[in-house]
Amino acid sequence: MKKLLSFLYAITIALSSFATGQQADLLFIDGEKWILLGRPVYADSVLYNSLIDILPKGRSITTANWDGFQGYWSIRNDWLILDSICVSFWDKDTHKYWQESIPSADMHRVFGEFYDKDSIVATWLTDTIRIGKGEQIYYMHDGFERNHEYEQLVAIKEGHMTGRQSYHNRVVVDGFSLSGLKRDVIKSKFPLDFNSYSEIDGMKTVIFNIGDILLDSLGNMIDCRVRAIIPGSDPDQKNPQCLEKLENDMKQLLKSISPWKTLFINGEYVPETKHGFFLPYRIGDN
Repeated sequence: MKKLLSFLYAITIALSSFATGQQADLLFIDGEKWILLGRPVYADSVLYNSLIDILPKGRSITTANWDGFQGYWSIRNDWLILDSICVSFWDKDTHKYWQESIPSADMHRVFGEFYDKDSIVATWLTDTIRIGKGEQIYYMHDGFERNHEYEQLVAIKEGHMTGRQSYHNRVVVDGFSLSGLKRDVIKSKFPLDFNSYSEIDGMKTVIFNIGDILLDSLGNMIDCRVRAIIPGSDPDQKNPQCLEKLENDMKQLLKSISPWKTLFINGEYVPETKHGFFLPYRIGDN
């Protein structure tokens, strides 16, 4: 069991290095405040590095904000405008954070070429930005990998808004979930006959890496990818041929479960773990 836990821990570390949910910028549009799930200044590396150079060294930097700044944006007359950039400081006496804006002189030093009168127009950006508000429907401990109840995908071309699409994200089927499943439940839900896989005789554990999950609106699993991993083996090495049968058998068991917990996120039906999951399977009773 200790070896299994060590293996899973190694996988977790590899997948989550520097993977921390990040504090979002804010965007105001049509008089409403939205969370901007991304950082538009990242789109221009020169601009980003110039900004980092002028930020005060004593600002608060946390695992939720590695750069130590937060941008405030708005869309005015269909243009994406950077209104201000703020940094936070920790007051040791009051044990509270306080925030201040970057002075206009420093903002001119960094964004001078993007000024139109008194406004910084994000003409460096051509991308689709994602904004959200309301209840958090999905969260992954990684950057801006989260979804809110209400979202908009806003198309930006050289700073100009060319279109936007609105979505109402939600849980559509509160079905079967792998979250928190105990070992005996896993084995009862996925009754694999390991006597038919002679090449893995003596193995104590198989770990299934399950991803690319495709669900329909009723929570039925249409397809998925299954990879069987033997702890201690080379993950880049092709599996023994018998494991292909094991993978196929597990896929059929997964598809036989209905319904799965299903989310409706930005126009698509997705599982609660959009990027897949690892399923440890203990062979035998020990």
